[in-house]
Amino acid sequence: SQVDLFGHCWNSCLHNTRHIVFWIRSIATSDNNNIDIDNDDNAASATTTTTTMDLSFLYEGNNAAFVHLIGKYYVLCWVFHIFSAVVSSAYFPAYKEKDTKDKKSKVPTTFADRINWDYTNASIPYCALIFYFYVAAVLELRPLGLEGRWATQTFNSTHGITLHIASSLYETTNYIFAKKGLVFYLHHVVTVGGCITMLFFGRASYWCCLLGLVEGTNIPLGFVLGGPFRSTPAIKNSLAYKVNGVLLWVMYLVIRVPIPYSIYLLHADLNEHGLGKGDNVAWVFDDATMHSAWVVYMDLVGLFLWGLSMMWFSQITSGMMKALGIGIKATAIKKKAA
Repeated sequence: SQVDLFGHCWNSCLHNTRHIVFWIRSIATSDNNNIDIDNDDNAASATTTTTTMDLSFLYEGNNAAFVHLIGKYYVLCWVFHIFSAVVSSAYFPAYKEKDTKDKKSKVPTTFADRINWDYTNASIPYCALIFYFYVAAVLELRPLGLEGRWATQTFNSTHGITLHIASSLYETTNYIFAKKGLVFYLHHVVTVGGCITMLFFGRASYWCCLLGLVEGTNIPLGFVLGGPFRSTPAIKNSLAYKVNGVLLWVMYLVIRVPIPYSIYLLHADLNEHGLGKGDNVAWVFDDATMHSAWVVYMDLVGLFLWGLSMMWFSQITSGMMKALGIGIKATAIKKKAA
């Protein structure tokens, strides 16, 4: 039943998240940072206290709230998924059957087909929420300067990052059934790894939100790839569908292409005010070894995600040009001449 599914999703999410966070904390240092959040005005100030390393910290204060919030958002993603399944099954015939390769007959869709259909549809609302939270967080943290970029959490940053983690876990679950390639798993593993360090250690939330703005491109992408839109000729051939495709291309150009510049700005803070430098604010771990490891990890993650974005940007550019009829005549002339 749906209740059993929600229960299983909740317990699985809590179990896996606790182990991931415990592992990260245990290799950092025996004296760990505990973030004390003052939510009177939905803002957080990072203060450090010494605590004993044990699993109980996951059930105390902010960490318990973070873990449970991730669990709730994970369930919300499945609510969107189930809603898509119910509506699509009732109103979109392409959800249940598809054309054969020769397009002369219909065959039932596979379980993997339906999983792809539903998680693509579900991605539209939760990516819109993530993008909203991240935009709001960047706008409120940036004016606060160094403290805002490195030592402050807010309502919007916390909810944006927890939903980002939850949705990544949800999508990874779907990848198993949708038979996705290894690169998709790697994409989510490195993303969740970075988000977890910045959420549970209460530092660098601004940078997580700034880099996480790339999730906004998944909103128009969901409309481009979503089953209800691709399978309905009236929608696929409409001007609105083409405009959405152009919007996707523009958002990639504005948000994903400049990722290296965001990494450059992060390094500017690290070089001037990193661990033991300047104002000594730009760090996530106060241990020199872990600090260096985190910086290298973020560089590698940024490079990996930017490379994937550029690969996808190339495919999106080709698709947009084809949809707009750009370059088609030139190609046809060349083929005719040959």
